[in-house]
Amino acid sequence: MALEKILRELVKERGLRKTARDLGIDSGSLFRSLQDGSNLKLSRIEQLLDYFGYDLKLIKRKEVKTDDKGRLSQDGNPKRR
Repeated sequence: MALEKILRELVKERGLRKTARDLGIDSGSLFRSLQDGSNLKLSRIEQLLDYFGYDLKLIKRKEVKTDDKGRLSQDGNPKRR
């Protein structure tokens, strides 16, 4: 499940207006930032995760597969042309 979808579900459970009010942000701004196709900023993601009691943790994989130009595809496999 995509991070944006998880955040949308958390906000929906708590309530959009209550979440926005507790965070001190405009509810319309929060609504727009959680829409499909929006470009959710890392600062907003961190703010929401902190509010809901979650931490964002990045873990480097042991092996990273790249093509001859060092590019990765969405699934971590080298892009094919």
